[in-house]
Amino acid sequence: MNPRVNTAAQSVSHSVYSADIIRQYEKAAADQCGDAMYTLMERAGFSAFKHLSQTFGHAHRMTVVCGSGNNGGDGYVVARLALQQGWQVTVVTLPDAQPSTEDASSARDAYLAQGGQISVFDSSELPSADVLVDGLLGTGLKGDVRNEHRDLINAINASPMPVVSLDVPSGLNADTGMPLGCAVEALMTVTFIAAKGGLLTGQGRQYAGRVCVEALGVGEAFAKLAPKTDWVWRGLSDFAPLAARPQSAHKGVFGRLLCIGGNRGMAGAVRLSGEAALRCGAGLVKVHCHAGSVLQVANGRPELMVASEGLASALSWASCIVLGPGLGKDSWARDVFNQVLSFVIHADVPLLIDADGLNVLSEHLHKLKCTNLVMTPHPAEAARLLGTSTSAVESDRFAAVQGLAERYQGVSVLKGSGTLVSASDGIMICRDGNPGMATAGMGDVLSGVIGGLMAQGMRAGDAARYGVCLHAAAGDLAAESGGQRGMLASDMFNPLRVLLNQ
Repeated sequence: MNPRVNTAAQSVSHSVYSADIIRQYEKAAADQCGDAMYTLMERAGFSAFKHLSQTFGHAHRMTVVCGSGNNGGDGYVVARLALQQGWQVTVVTLPDAQPSTEDASSARDAYLAQGGQISVFDSSELPSADVLVDGLLGTGLKGDVRNEHRDLINAINASPMPVVSLDVPSGLNADTGMPLGCAVEALMTVTFIAAKGGLLTGQGRQYAGRVCVEALGVGEAFAKLAPKTDWVWRGLSDFAPLAARPQSAHKGVFGRLLCIGGNRGMAGAVRLSGEAALRCGAGLVKVHCHAGSVLQVANGRPELMVASEGLASALSWASCIVLGPGLGKDSWARDVFNQVLSFVIHADVPLLIDADGLNVLSEHLHKLKCTNLVMTPHPAEAARLLGTSTSAVESDRFAAVQGLAERYQGVSVLKGSGTLVSASDGIMICRDGNPGMATAGMGDVLSGVIGGLMAQGMRAGDAARYGVCLHAAAGDLAAESGGQRGMLASDMFNPLRVLLNQ
């Protein structure tokens, strides 16, 4: 039972590259296709204008902020196309911001020949329009944003106009998603050639807004020329549906999941994990919890088998173990943790560790002898596991998730906006999900989703990737029906079932 990626839906837009790799190979790709770099600039402007026209169908006034590099050249192309369509257009530049490349100069001249005008930014408000296009700084920015650019970026962010950024929001590190002193907050970013990781996770997702990838007609050539990447950007729609269940199926063939946690006063966490696993098709789910939590876990969900004793026999029974939701860190929790770890060292049983299970793990071990291990930390838990700070984890989420996978020799899931999954075959960035999912218990549901899939025979890496996308898409479906604010973790159960059966 391993999910298949829908290869028909895959393209270079699903592959993630560093900004340096894109800069190194985009010209060679253009040359191979017989295209001049100015042709790519024209296509970039055209694709950006197409996306913003579709998004802002009412718009007829545009302010375009252009820098001196090729990012500004893209902006001049957008401005010219808008003029040709009868829009009112104002281009804003910094004083003495002459184009620094031949292509950018050609794009500016074509805009002026169309009757366009250029205004100089004087630290006041930007000209009012229906939409603002950010073509100030591209991916080549090194070091913090200079003062004159900072003032213009602050003016963009202070403006009520919706912002469309070209290639990357000005001031944002395209690889890490961290602002270089400051960065434009865009509603949408149209990025070129291929996806850049910094736009897709953590803070970068906030700055970039909705990301549209345009390969500019050279995507296939670029993918062949550039070094092979094992980083991908996926959502649930990129996976083919799971295979139909056989008519002769019975509950015994769909796995036996053991969820361990639920210390006194924390019954809800392990209950959410257990029910999520059931909703994802696990045949049998047992919960081992503190004696003081048995009634709370079992109440209202008779399909769960709940006990506070007999852990050794439950471990031997399980085809997968989820350890940590609501576990706590007291003596009961540590005794349970040690018993589980002693068991999995000698038994080849898939193990998922979450929540307090990760916090206890961070105090003791740096490697587990477990062939099918998944860890699902949020940034603070990841920081404890890596012996660093939460801010350090968030400043380079890719390095953090990869470091976790390497240190603990397992699959690492770094939760948050644009959740990351690092396995032996690369890193996946989840495209789905929304801010309404930032609520108590969502991580416990994710543990149950992935654990339930592993219990049914899915390999650890496959279960983590598919489970993360399934969980995020369920959150989007729940938000569509009831809105983001006020979403509960338990609101995920019905959407999970719906999505799994599509």
